[in-house]
Amino acid sequence: MTKNKTPFTLGVIMLNTNFPRIMGDIGNADSFDFPVCYEKVSSAEVSKIVTSEGVSNDIKKDIFNTIKSLENNNVDLIVTTCGFLGEMQNELKLCTDIPILTSSLLTLPFARNFLNKSTDKIGVLTFDSSKLNEKHFGGHYDNDIIISDIPKNGELYKTIKNDFPTLNVNEAKKEVVQSSLDLIKNNPEIKVIILECTNLSPYIEDIKLATGLPVFDIIQAINWFKNLK
Repeated sequence: MTKNKTPFTLGVIMLNTNFPRIMGDIGNADSFDFPVCYEKVSSAEVSKIVTSEGVSNDIKKDIFNTIKSLENNNVDLIVTTCGFLGEMQNELKLCTDIPILTSSLLTLPFARNFLNKSTDKIGVLTFDSSKLNEKHFGGHYDNDIIISDIPKNGELYKTIKNDFPTLNVNEAKKEVVQSSLDLIKNNPEIKVIILECTNLSPYIEDIKLATGLPVFDIIQAINWFKNLK
């Protein structure tokens, strides 16, 4: 007798944001062809998560409580909407039996398989390169990583930072694509790009087309796991 499989369900720890989550963004349920359960952490504002110092203990407690809510919804995988939470990967794994993936930066061991020479590099495109550092990489940081970001005077950065209710998607796409082109122009040894910021995922196909390089993000990692279930 064939056992009926229950639908794969994704659990998402959301930062406390209101800016537009367009198709392809992890915060938009229409980006997936399976059920998604969102839990917003009210204390987790962008300015309190995107820091070089790391997440405060009070916010960590709120995130731990969110894990319990997602467990009650019987999700199959827990993810977050911000790669800066990669610093909490090991802590969160200890508080749940549900598989968890806090950041696309955790795909680095897989991405390194695409490097052929010792001089090859991996480009990481982030929201703010002045804040992203070794602690956010879940133990996978190494000297083959080159970090760059989107323009701080640009449409996407200002929309996220200020939590604006509207976004000029065409302008955001231009900025993200140009940032990826500048990254590999300034560092031609880059052979793979990883998108730390989940809000860059809607533009992944445009980045691939513009750069001609493999590009990894959180959405891909979610689908890899889902297809194994």
